[in-house]
Amino acid sequence: MRALVAALVLQVLVLLGLLGYAQYPLWFGNEVVLRTVPVDPRDLLRGNYARLRYDISEAPMPEVGVPRVGREVYVQLRRQGRVWKAVETRYSPPPGDFIRGHIRAVRVGSVTVEYGIEAYFAPKEKALELERRLRQGGLARVRIAADGRAALVSVEDTGEGTGEGAGEQP
Repeated sequence: MRALVAALVLQVLVLLGLLGYAQYPLWFGNEVVLRTVPVDPRDLLRGNYARLRYDISEAPMPEVGVPRVGREVYVQLRRQGRVWKAVETRYSPPPGDFIRGHIRAVRVGSVTVEYGIEAYFAPKEKALELERRLRQGGLARVRIAADGRAALVSVEDTGEGTGEGAGEQP
């Protein structure tokens, strides 16, 4: 009986640990605002979502080492007005504010980086409306943990070029 209880407690602790790991950036992370560019509003297998891309998705080429697709990188961020911009890309955490991601493509002078915050899931109508409103650009509120892991908090349109400024906050 003790072994059964111990196994049950262990399973609950593992599940709580996984939940805590996933929620850590939302609970303790610093909030940054990133400029977004939508890509695609839905996926037949995963449901409806607004696919997001960020200004920081195109990051500077790392100065040291050979960039490889799939390699983990840390992109140093600097605030410029309301939004944060990519300043430098490294293979180890830089001083100051940074976000962790993985190289998805290598280009001349830059790398394309994914951070795990590229999809915002929503009901079909809301995803389509958000995608339509974000065509002129938008902003994403993201929380970044001390280790660079990021979590998407909300997405809003900037209202630029539409005469609106609705500020969608899903």
